[in-house]
Formats: sequence, C-alpha cells, structure tokens
Amino acid sequence: MKQVPDRDVDIRGRSHGIMEEMINRLREKKKALSAVLIVLAVGLLALALILSFPANKSGEKGGSSESAHDGIYKTLEVHFLDVGQGDAALIICGDESMLIDAGSNDSAEYVKKYLEGHGITKFKYAVGTHFDSDHVGGLDEILSDFEVETLLIPDQERDTKSYRDVIKNKNKAGKVVIPKVGDTFTLGDATLTVFAPARNDYEESNDFSIVLRLDHGEDSFLFTGDAQEESEKEMLAAGLDVHVDVLKVSHHGSKKSSIRQFLETVVPKYAVVSCAKDNDYGHPHAPVLKRLRILGAQLFRTDEQGTIVCYSDGHSIAWNKAPSESWQQGRAPEKSEDDGVENKAA
Repeated sequence: MKQVPDRDVDIRGRSHGIMEEMINRLREKKKALSAVLIVLAVGLLALALILSFPANKSGEKGGSSESAHDGIYKTLEVHFLDVGQGDAALIICGDESMLIDAGSNDSAEYVKKYLEGHGITKFKYAVGTHFDSDHVGGLDEILSDFEVETLLIPDQERDTKSYRDVIKNKNKAGKVVIPKVGDTFTLGDATLTVFAPARNDYEESNDFSIVLRLDHGEDSFLFTGDAQEESEKEMLAAGLDVHVDVLKVSHHGSKKSSIRQFLETVVPKYAVVSCAKDNDYGHPHAPVLKRLRILGAQLFRTDEQGTIVCYSDGHSIAWNKAPSESWQQGRAPEKSEDDGVENKAA
C-alpha cells in the first residue's frame, strides 16, 4: 500500500481546519444577525405603539384630551331657543341630547314643537337651573311628554305654581339629581361640570341657579342660568375655570349679573343673550353690553335674531347666523327686576 506523504496529510488537515473555522464564523455571524433583527423588530414595534397614542393635550383650555378620539369628535349642536323672556337651550352630541331650562308656560308649545321637529323624543338630561317661571314654566310638560333619564334641579323651594308643577312631575324622570359643585356628566363625547350653586341658603332665587361648564374637545361653553353677583364671586373665589369660548349670558343680560371681574375671567369669544324683544326690564342692560364689547366678544341675541344655533367639531365653532351688530340695550323703560316675571308667583 502506498503511503500518503506527511506533507499532503498536513495540507488536508489545514484545509479541514480552515473550513471548520469558516463554518463557525458564519454561524456566529448568523447569530449576530438574528439578534440585530430581533432588536430592530422590537424597536419598530415600540415605535408603532408610541405613534398610535398621540400626545395628551390635557394642558390645553378645558383640560380636553384628544388621545381618546384621535382629534375626531361627534358634532355638538347648541340651540338657544327663542322663548321670549326666558331661557331654553337644546344640546345634541351624537345620538344623545339634553335640555337646559324650558322657558315659561307660554312658550311650552313652541319648545315641544321645536324638539319634535328635530326628532327629539328623549333626553339624557333635563335641567331646571332654578325655579323661576321663565326657566321651568314649561319643564313639567317636558317631563310629561318626553322620556327623561335624569332630571337635574337645585336644592331650592318656592311657593309658586311652576315649582309645584315640576315637583309633581319630577318622578316621571328616571332619576332626580341635586348636583354638587364638581359633579361631572357626559353627553356623547362632551363633558359637563357643575360650577354652581355652592350653597342652598341664598337670599336671591337666581343665585340657586345650576351653572354648567361644557367641554367638547377644544371648545367650551358656560351655561349660567340666572346666577347673579354672589354666585359669580363664589365661582371666582373657588378658582373654577370659567374661561370659555361661548358664554350664555346670565339673567338675560341683567346688570345684577355679569359683574366686571367675572366677565374679565371668562373672556368669551361669543356671548348669547336670551330675552324678549322690548321686554319690561330693559334686558340686556347697557353696562353688561359695554363690558362684553370691550372684551371683544361677538354677541348673539334671541330678541333680535330669534333662535340661534352653534356647531362644534371639537376644534372650532360655527353659527347659523352672523353676530348682532346693534349693541343696543333693551328698549323698554326699565322697571325693578324684583317685580319681574322670573320672580312672580306663577
């Protein structure tokens, strides 16, 4: 048998060793590549998760956050109904609706027809801000003719027919709530926060008014009922965030409300006055109009423009008509508001 020379054996051995080393290096590179791919995949997954949650905008006005909606909100409608010398506001957000006040007994049929004309058959909330007849005179008919899930009323008693009618019909609602400052409620993707009343022992009936702040995305509203100076000062002293885009001007534009310090804190872009044309009280009063004009608010008035509707998409507010440009106080001779329709035993 022919022997293989030692030199050939050595070459073959070295070749075999080189091959094994190359194979080992390839295995190590493959492991390293796999590790890199895993790290890259984890990084991409983390980035995708971060991008799927937009930054929280809770520091913006009203404390709204777009993270739950990706900045897309259901349309919010606010209808300031022309009920003469009184208040009634229909609010619709998505498929939920609420009513803040219902005007006087004289306007009850108009309010019901308006609601029916807009397809309203039920309310998540109905609010009687306080028991003056120009705010709750028609509320008993709303409770009788519409489904109301929750009725919000203040802890107030009045020796009037309007008060007795509401109390008689209140249990037709699913439940009755006497709200406290800080309570919150939801309507569609809007949030309502109770700002007043802070007490239940006011001398003035108007100061019992339930005051509600509504936040819808970046847009905000303040519904004040007939809250007067005492209630306004309490809200300011409590540090409540009354700075909003839309202000429903309190007490039909009476000078007993809308004190300078309050309006300068609200600084509304838009102000809505609900009152009757040539009403007996001279509403809205000149001092209130002057304060609003100095602040640069755009003014809307039911006495001049009828029913007014605004729309919010959570980022901006639009109106169904142009602002009033008259800035004229109520034309009728002013009489004492203590004898006004809102305080009659009706």
